[in-house]
Amino acid sequence: MVRTARTLAFCLLVAGCDQQPSPPPQPPEPAQRLAPEGVSAAVLTEHVGFLADDAQGGRAPGTAGDQATQDYIESKMRAADLEPGFGMTFRQAFEVVDGVRLVEGGHSSLVIAGKPVAHSLLPFAEGTAAKGATEAPLVFVGYGITEQGGGDGDYKGIKSAVEGSIVVALAGGPSNNPHLPPGATRPQNKMIAARDRGAVGFVLWDPTSAAAFPNHGRADALGLPALAVGSEANVALLTGFGLRKPGPKVNPDEPGIALGTKSKDVASMRSDVERVVHETANVAGLIVGNGTSSKMVVVGAHHDHLGMGTSSSLAPGEVAVHNGADDNASGVAGVLELCGALARLPDAQRPFDILCLTFGAEEMGLLGSRYFVKNLDDVRRKSIVAMVNFDMIGRLENNEVVVAGVGTAPQWLPLLEAQETSLTVATKVDGQGPSDHAAFYDDGIPVLHFFTGAHSDYHKPSDDVDKLDFEGMAKITDLALAVVDDVVHEQVEFEFQKTKTKAPAGRRAFKVSLGTIPDYAADVDGLKLSGVREGGPAEQAGLQKGDIIQKMGAREIHSIDDYMAAFGELVPGETIPVVIDRAGAPMELQLTPGAPSKH
Repeated sequence: MVRTARTLAFCLLVAGCDQQPSPPPQPPEPAQRLAPEGVSAAVLTEHVGFLADDAQGGRAPGTAGDQATQDYIESKMRAADLEPGFGMTFRQAFEVVDGVRLVEGGHSSLVIAGKPVAHSLLPFAEGTAAKGATEAPLVFVGYGITEQGGGDGDYKGIKSAVEGSIVVALAGGPSNNPHLPPGATRPQNKMIAARDRGAVGFVLWDPTSAAAFPNHGRADALGLPALAVGSEANVALLTGFGLRKPGPKVNPDEPGIALGTKSKDVASMRSDVERVVHETANVAGLIVGNGTSSKMVVVGAHHDHLGMGTSSSLAPGEVAVHNGADDNASGVAGVLELCGALARLPDAQRPFDILCLTFGAEEMGLLGSRYFVKNLDDVRRKSIVAMVNFDMIGRLENNEVVVAGVGTAPQWLPLLEAQETSLTVATKVDGQGPSDHAAFYDDGIPVLHFFTGAHSDYHKPSDDVDKLDFEGMAKITDLALAVVDDVVHEQVEFEFQKTKTKAPAGRRAFKVSLGTIPDYAADVDGLKLSGVREGGPAEQAGLQKGDIIQKMGAREIHSIDDYMAAFGELVPGETIPVVIDRAGAPMELQLTPGAPSKH
């Protein structure tokens, strides 16, 4: 019976099985249902102790620490007698782009007034190896911020100075305007604004810090040679712009340089870069059911973190191991313990299979979970009844755990309410969110997400083991274990529901709302949608999951950066044409942006 069940599971997880074996006889129901063993706080501590150790270097995708993390997870799955989750292997490899590097034999340079200037690489720079150095005067554009709705902003009245020049733009935004939308201060938006106005190069200047610009993540080349400079370049830049006695310190809000000021001498810049590609993997082990059903529950968590710090770090300029004890060594530990407990139950008590799955590259935009979902064939997709996600379950406060996704199926709330727990359970309806369950929700799969909330150590080197509440983690994992056990044993049939949610708002909110959900993992010319928010402007315009946006208003869209630049040009209530590719066919729709939610 077990061999037949495993053969069925293998066919579910690997496309191409031509014939299904005849179904085995149904096993007898045990006289008494056994409850799974409780989760051990000591073993959770052991798991997190390894995953969040300095030796793993922050578990950045493609690093030795990432490989060691995958090895550890697979070893624990094997020890629990789980079957390989991807046919004959525990791993599903995929590639990620992570910043840029100099091409072999290439170099980078910035020369002002005949003197070389210290600089760092920008991941969205256009490679210059084929054409050599760019020579042009420098022009100062302040923060280089344009106005919402497409106004010139800092470029007002200086277009003639910008054309044919190398633009120098300050990093960040003015301290006297904390309400700028997030897109306004993105370096990519600043570079696109310079490119649109005829610049031939771009220099991002942070006069208050000597730290190199974070060179991480996927970034598309934006058409200009580009470099970043810090405080070490202050004297050279101020001198280049004609200040005779520049001081060592510069106030970024008052650098003493008028907008549109050009350097007297021609500067030279070069950036012979190429994209860096790493291989990482999802890791999965399968708990085979008793063969009476082809259905499956996925239990997951992401195993990556920020390494020594990326652009997502909230400790900018601090080069240190970001161990991610809560984010998300805690979640991986929960998955391993939950699955170990379920694997020890009698086969007859498990009609459904359980796929225990940890994801790579979540911090880079849910890349691992979206890769997994994208590569599901129809048989495998239909077999998944629900996905349960752990992300940051280690910092229990006031005995309260947040359980999101309860609105994705009407069965979730009764299942939760049926459990005996000392925890206070705060439920949220939404199936969307910045974690891996969103990839499954976007594919029409009911989800549940366990989370203990944000904290001051989030995405900082201080997110370490000593801050975690392992007894609290055990209680949360026990609650999720009981829910999953009920789903599997009772063969719960879920009815997927879309959840109505509003885009997040607040001090840093965008000035318009579209209700689009970008697919950051898609490698396409344009901006692919992984979904649209129900009732939002995008859905009302007719946009759908899988559409590739190729033009918004007058702006062509080739990447997420073009999309973000177009976002800053929109005005609530003003309709624009949107050109999309839908399954290979071009289509034009009319989109009316909405105002952001105030709640």
